[in-house]
Amino acid sequence: MAVKRREQALQDYKRLQAKVEKYEDKEKTGPVMVKLHQAREELRPVREDFEAKNKQLLDEMPKFYHSRIDYFQPSFEALIRAQVVYFTEMYNIFSDLTEQIDQAGLTDEQREKETEAKLNELRALSIVADD
Repeated sequence: MAVKRREQALQDYKRLQAKVEKYEDKEKTGPVMVKLHQAREELRPVREDFEAKNKQLLDEMPKFYHSRIDYFQPSFEALIRAQVVYFTEMYNIFSDLTEQIDQAGLTDEQREKETEAKLNELRALSIVADD
């Protein structure tokens, strides 16, 4: 919102600055000088407003930029902790499964035959359709 307010103030400032420059380029007659003086008087508070908003934004942006770490750090910590828990659990499950497979002391060929026999039993069931 502060950036939008600054941009609006900048547009107003540029518009009035262009108006002042237009009167400065014209011939120096009485009515033109009066309009130039009025335009300068209009420009002064707008310029001060823009400079104040710009200064405020220049002061606040570095603070805002540096505070992003405080905002995101807890989320990153939680993500890392969740990943540690997840991968630890997956390691434990994998280790348990590996131990179960290795307990029988079977060779790869024997495991393959055992798996094939179980698959044949499942295929023999009446609820399994042949493809």
